Amino acid sequence: MADTAPEHADYAKQARTALRGLLIIATIAVMYFARDFLLPVVLALFIALTLRPSVRYLAKHHIPPWLTATFFIAILVVSGISTGYVLSAPVAVWINDAPQLGRTFAEKFHGFQSSLDTIVDLTDKLQDASGPTSSPAVQEVIVRQPALPALLALITGYPVQFAITLLATLVIAMFLMASGDLFYEKLVRILPTLTDRKRALHIVYDIENEVSSYVLTLIAINAGLAIIIGVTFHFLGMPSPYLWAVLIFFFNFIPYVGAVSGVALSAFMAIVSFDSLGYALLMPLTYTLWSLVESEIVKPQVLGRRLQMNAVAILLSLAFWTWLWGIAGAAIAVPVLVTIRVFCDHVEGLSGLGEFLSVRHSEKSDAIVAEQVNGTNSP
Repeated sequence: MADTAPEHADYAKQARTALRGLLIIATIAVMYFARDFLLPVVLALFIALTLRPSVRYLAKHHIPPWLTATFFIAILVVSGISTGYVLSAPVAVWINDAPQLGRTFAEKFHGFQSSLDTIVDLTDKLQDASGPTSSPAVQEVIVRQPALPALLALITGYPVQFAITLLATLVIAMFLMASGDLFYEKLVRILPTLTDRKRALHIVYDIENEVSSYVLTLIAINAGLAIIIGVTFHFLGMPSPYLWAVLIFFFNFIPYVGAVSGVALSAFMAIVSFDSLGYALLMPLTYTLWSLVESEIVKPQVLGRRLQMNAVAILLSLAFWTWLWGIAGAAIAVPVLVTIRVFCDHVEGLSGLGEFLSVRHSEKSDAIVAEQVNGTNSP
């Protein structure tokens, strides 16, 4: 009987682990298949978290939360409609000229393609000379030039679904902000002890402040980068520089992928817009340089280490949320990481996960890790 007790404990532990794994898989499956419902809810939650400190501050000065929430949502709606109206003409031109743009791009690289074919033919002749005299028939491969990058089609696609999701997001966000501290009061009432209530409120307020600081700071950084690159494109003669400023602003919300997509799209449009290939390449080069300055100098200085995330964690989160919810998921990948990290900082059992999500703290900690690794590898 004494020997069976440890076995039962092991079985129970393994069963709990298996149940946790099944719960995680089931949660991911629900999030995937219910994305049409969950996506506007999550987006609205992040909008509410970003603007809640301002709503609370104005509420202390006797301005009702519903009035502040309505004002903020009205600003977002007017800004979105104005931006869409201004950009509708150049975007429509891009869509109508898409086939011609693809042909122009292929013609610009026709000479390069001929040189590449010459090199390939020479390589094949060298291989034939060095190989056996009898060789099997070679299958001809025809490389077709794409009419337009998939990114451009992705930007201009699914307008109805986007409009419905955006409308639902704004409505839910307005109600979340207009409710004031109702949810916090409900949270306090359902918790059993005073310690749990204080801890829960502390976690909620920290998440709110961290997410608000991160999102508002990122908006300011993205706006600055968009203005700088837009002005640079204007002086370089790039068509529709204000359109590029808006695209860059939204591209930069998606870590890494947004910058790469923006550089690729600017290179494509510059090549079809300018006769000189060398001058056209100034556009993606300028985009790349300013993006490097923003990501390597400005963002670390402005955000500080407190709001920076581990690059590996960002890439994993980006891949997961992009697979789960597409472009909108990619946009919320880092705010979700910030939320999880703040929550982990308040839960002792999750401190290891919080440490993984955080950026390196200092050179001293790097030296400690290196010393431990060297000590482990030493005989």
